[in-house]
Amino acid sequence: MSLWRMEWARSLRQRENYVFLVIWILTLVLLGGLGQALPVAADYTNVSATLITVLGLLLPLFILLTTALHWGQEQESKRLNLLSTFTYPKWKLIFVRFSSFLVTQGLILLLAFLIASLVVGQSGKTWMILFSYAIGLTIYATALGTLLGLIARKRIRAMLLAFLTWTILVLLWPTLLVTIVSWLPYGMQVNGMIVALFLNGFDLMRVWASTIVSSLDVFGDVYLHLLNWMHRPIGYAGVWLSLLTASGFLLSLASTVMYGGNRHD
Repeated sequence: MSLWRMEWARSLRQRENYVFLVIWILTLVLLGGLGQALPVAADYTNVSATLITVLGLLLPLFILLTTALHWGQEQESKRLNLLSTFTYPKWKLIFVRFSSFLVTQGLILLLAFLIASLVVGQSGKTWMILFSYAIGLTIYATALGTLLGLIARKRIRAMLLAFLTWTILVLLWPTLLVTIVSWLPYGMQVNGMIVALFLNGFDLMRVWASTIVSSLDVFGDVYLHLLNWMHRPIGYAGVWLSLLTASGFLLSLASTVMYGGNRHD
């Protein structure tokens, strides 16, 4: 527990965390205020649609770059080699840093959402959905960034690998997904899209958040009918269990990479 407190204190001292706080407050308040100023026909097209898109783009990028660079620097400075001389299990070290960073980012997001909710008139349910969406993105991005940083072993490689991963999983994923699914027989395409949701945690959270706020214009009647299960308790449990399982799998891979990373460049 003392190691966790030490890592958390170290995380709180990092200046980029306070930059993130300012960015999220400005994003939520400015976009929320802009949404309120526009005439809209439905609640989804107001604040939530814009914030789901912006959070889905920016938050994974920031978290991936931060965590990947952190672990890349640890590898490059050989600090992990020093830590490997202690009897403390490496998987525990990964989990301690993962959880301490996650708690820090969660507090930053919570504070930003609380401040934004005081300024922007939006229902409490919508804010809860958006906050849960942001937390889900943070969990998955932190686990993935940890793995990428340990694989890269250098800061510049970690940055490039994180940016490339973000480009594929966030920017290009819809196009790649539609292209691949189009090769399937027509009767299997809809089910293929549903199954493919669970291959990418970022897209899974985006679809979950969008479905909860009833975005008919995003999915269309066919897909929305199939995604109605996300409104039910079993849907909530299934989505979050899948996300946590995928994040745990990424951390286990990171632990494997760390154990096998005793070679020198």
